[in-house]
This record gives sequence, structure tokens and C-alpha cells, in this order.
Amino acid sequence: MKIKEEFCIKETFEIGIWDINVKKNTIFWDTKTKQIFEVSESFIPDYKNISAFINRKNLIHLKKLIQIAAENKVPIHGKFQVTTAKNKIKFIECICQVDWVDNIPIRIYGTFKDVSLEEERTMAMESAAEKFSSVFSSANDAIIIIDTKTGYITDCNNRTYELTGFKDTELIGSHNSILFPVDKRTEIQFYLKNKIKLNTYFVKETAIKTKDENIVPVQVASGKKFEIDNQSYLVCFFRNMTKKKQIEENLALLSLVASETTDCIIITNCEGETIWANQAYIKLTGLTLEEIIGNQPNYLSSEPEANCETLKKITQAIKDREEIKVVFQHYNKQKEKHWLELSITPVFDNEGNCNKFIGIERDVTSTMEKEIELKHILEVTSQQNDKLLNFAHIVSHNIRSHTSNLLMVLDVIENTNNTAEKLAFIDMFKEGTEKLSETIENLNEVITIQKSINIKKTTINLKSQIEKITSPFKNKITITESIPTDLSLNVIPAYLENILYNILTNVLKYQSPNRNPKLEINHETQEDFHIISFKDNGLGINIEKNKHKLFGMYKTFHGNEDAKGIGLFIAKNQIEAMKGKIEVESEEGLGSTFKLYFNEK
Repeated sequence: MKIKEEFCIKETFEIGIWDINVKKNTIFWDTKTKQIFEVSESFIPDYKNISAFINRKNLIHLKKLIQIAAENKVPIHGKFQVTTAKNKIKFIECICQVDWVDNIPIRIYGTFKDVSLEEERTMAMESAAEKFSSVFSSANDAIIIIDTKTGYITDCNNRTYELTGFKDTELIGSHNSILFPVDKRTEIQFYLKNKIKLNTYFVKETAIKTKDENIVPVQVASGKKFEIDNQSYLVCFFRNMTKKKQIEENLALLSLVASETTDCIIITNCEGETIWANQAYIKLTGLTLEEIIGNQPNYLSSEPEANCETLKKITQAIKDREEIKVVFQHYNKQKEKHWLELSITPVFDNEGNCNKFIGIERDVTSTMEKEIELKHILEVTSQQNDKLLNFAHIVSHNIRSHTSNLLMVLDVIENTNNTAEKLAFIDMFKEGTEKLSETIENLNEVITIQKSINIKKTTINLKSQIEKITSPFKNKITITESIPTDLSLNVIPAYLENILYNILTNVLKYQSPNRNPKLEINHETQEDFHIISFKDNGLGINIEKNKHKLFGMYKTFHGNEDAKGIGLFIAKNQIEAMKGKIEVESEEGLGSTFKLYFNEK
């Protein structure tokens, strides 16, 4: 009956049986015990060979168990480590009992149970508990453990006390609602109960109330509940979100400012691909956000020749990861021209690597137009000053010289009685008055030009007008021209005729004695100007020497008797009155090229 019971126990619980017959000095191991020690079925245990499985420390422990069982005459159990025949470490739980006859032990028997798996789990749990304890005490987040049935706080770490201002005696044993403001308690308790019921992970942003009644924004997170001794608990983590909230508010404010500012703002990654642009940039360029994001910003969307140097500066600054500020002309998608001031700033991470570029564009069109207008006014003022100097020269020198000569002649006439001499001086007086009249006439003509700057322009066909004016000169000058037949200009016809006539007469007047006079008339466009050039093969002018007096009144360069030095002065005033300009390129001995700039704005 007893053997049957032992067999049932063995089969049910996978327990090995061992038995020592003290009187016969024999040891018995059943099949399960042999399996535990990983020996063969034919293995016969004895005191010598079983000691190989148990180290000295555990052997002493086993002997103590048997001794205690013998002394107390009660079953006793213990746990110790063995090394199997296959060198595998196992943890064995042993139960032993001693039978006595006349106070003499005749039999020691018991059971072996392999508890290696349970021991490993226990050790793993102890290790996990140790790690949890370390994390629990040193974590940056506040951690509390809540009894899921009562909601009471059963434990918390030091960070909790720092965050809330409460002492451990004030928190442990209190309901978790002590941590929350009154207006949030109902919501939080409902939320916690629901998550505990569902046994799911959760993360929620809320606020806690400190002991000093301060409200602190926090993020609450928890895993699933766990059980110890049939009691359910929940670990909750509280992370202080004050700095994050402040950063978010500042970022939101900066984002609002960046979005609403009239300055254009664009942000790119380190490869130059756009990752963000504000509404001002979209409005200025006329592009959609889809056309902007992921593409490189086209800072210089047109006028590549004019902006070539600017583009080089920008490219070099981006390559060198340096700040740069430039001003350039820009055309948007609708071909509208703007002046932009662009500032590019690199953004570096904590390791000093450039990961972004921020470009800020400001429309400075009105400022630049005012600067250009001011520059034009200064140029006009300078020109007017030059003209005033010419007028002053006429008044102070030429007219005074003429009047002095006339007074001198009159004085001679009055003081001589010789009729023939008087008649001779009368001819001199007549010549002097004619020169004075001519000077006054030239002066009047210049004044008339200046007063007539608002004369309405007339549209004329330039090719026809040139053919008409050059026709009388073609038997004296070889003329070639390449003016488009459909080119029309808005000009003051009388001024144009006088300018062309002056240029043609100068070709004849200053022709080279070594060759027949030739004149090439060509056309080109530049920005808002039609440029008509007149290239001759005459005497030419030393520009370096005479540039300052080239278009001055009464300035001549070749000593011709019929040169008066008034033609180019008048021509310059007339084309400027039409909002144009005149330029000259010349090389002494080879000829000159006069360029007339007609403003079509």
C-alpha cells in the first residue's frame, strides 16, 4: 500500500524517490531520481559516486538536513545545488524522513524534486526587483505605486517628493487624488478606473497640485497592473512638462510671428531643400506650398546675368556655413520686379554641425526706388550745376568780352575825326554785335530746351526719319545702316532731326584726310533703352584727355576754323530733354562712335 502511494506521488508530481538502508548500508534511487541526476538506468548509487554530484558545501547542507530529521524525528526539507552527470547545474528540493527502531535509525528516505526552473524564475524576479528598485529610486520622473482597489498610494520615489513638495508620510497611505487639482480629480479618477479595468497602457497630459498650491503641468504614464500576493497594483510615472509647455508656447508664438510677418521667411535643410515657408514668401513668389517644399529656393529667379556676382556670394556663404546679407532684383512668377534684401543664417546643432539654413527676405523696393530716384536727382542736379557753370561762363566771359569789344570800338569812333577810320570801326562794331547776337541766340536755344522738357513726344518710324535726314549727305559720306523697318520711337521730332544733323555734319567736318568718310548706323536694345550708334572713321578724339569737356559749350578739339563748340552741347541737352542720354567712344586717328539712348518708359 505504501509503495503504491509513493508511486502515485511520483507519477503525479514528477518527484524522484531515494532510500538509504542504514542496516544494509545500501542506497536506492528510483528512475525519476536517476533522470534528475542524468545518469543511466543501470546506475547503482553509493556514498562514493553520489558525492561527485554534490559539492562539499551542499553535501554538508544535505547531511545537516538528515541530522535535523533524525534528531527531531520529523520530516524536514531543504534546497541545494547539484551538478548532474552531464555537468548541468540544477537546483534540487529535498524532503527526508528517518525511521527508528529501539532508538536506532534503520532507514533514511525521502524525495528529490527538480526546482531549477522555479529557482531561475525566482532569481530573475529578484534581479528584476533589484533593477526596478534602482530605477524606482534614481529615475528622473516621479513614480508612485497605487493600490488598484483602494486608489491609495503604497510607495513613491524621491523625485515625487521633489515634484510635489509633499513628504513620504504625507503621500504614502493617502488617496492618489491628493496630487490633483479639485477641478481635475473627477476626470482623472474616471480615467484611471477605466484604464485599470481595461488593463492597458496609457499616457495622458494633465496637471498636479503641489503642497504649496502650485499647478504643474505633467504627463502621466502607466503600464499594465501587476499582482503581488493576490493584490493588484499600478505604477504611474509623472513627468514635469513645465519647460516643454513653455517651449511649446514660445514656439507657437514664434510660429505665429513668422507666419504673419511681412518679411519672407524660408527654412531649408543642410542640403538646401525647403522644409518650411511662411505666407509672405508664398505671396511674394507667387508659388504654391507644393512648389516650394522639397525644392531648393530660387533666390535669384530672373536676371541671372545681373545677379551673377550675388549668386556667387550666396553660394560661397552657404558652402562656408556663414551668414550673408545681399540686395538684388527679383521677378516673381507673374514677372513683377522687386528689390529684395536677403539674409541667410546657418543653424548649428549641439555638436557644431549645420543642419538648417534660415532665409529672411525683405521687400525693399520702395527704399531702393527712393535711393535710385535720389541718385537720379543728384545726377540731374550735378548736370544742372554743370549747365549753370556753362551759362555763367557765357555771361561772365563771352558776353562780357563782346560788350567790352563793342565799348572799345565806340570809344574809338567817338574820339577820332577821321571819317575813313570811323567807317572801318563801324564794320568792326557790326561784327561784334553779330557775335553777341549769336551768343545770346545760343543761350536762348539752351534755355528753350530746358523749358521744353514737357513737350509731348511723337511716335515716328526711325528708319524713315534717318533715311530722310541722311539723304543729302550720301553723295559725300558712305552710309550703311541696319535699323529695323518696324522700329518706332517716341521722340520730339525737331530735337531728333537736329541731333542727327549735328552728327552727320561732324562726320564731314572732322573727316580724316587719309580716307573717305564712312558712317555705320546700328541699333540694339538694353533694359528700357533703344540704342542707336553712329560709328565713323574720322579724326577721333583723345577721350582720356578731353572727356571732361567733350559736351561743354564752346569746346573744340581739332582747331577747325568753322568749329564753334556748340553742336554737341545742344545735342546733349536735347536728348536729355527726351529722358535719354548720349555717350561717345573714340580713339584718336581711328574714329568715333556716338551712342544715342532713347528712353521708352
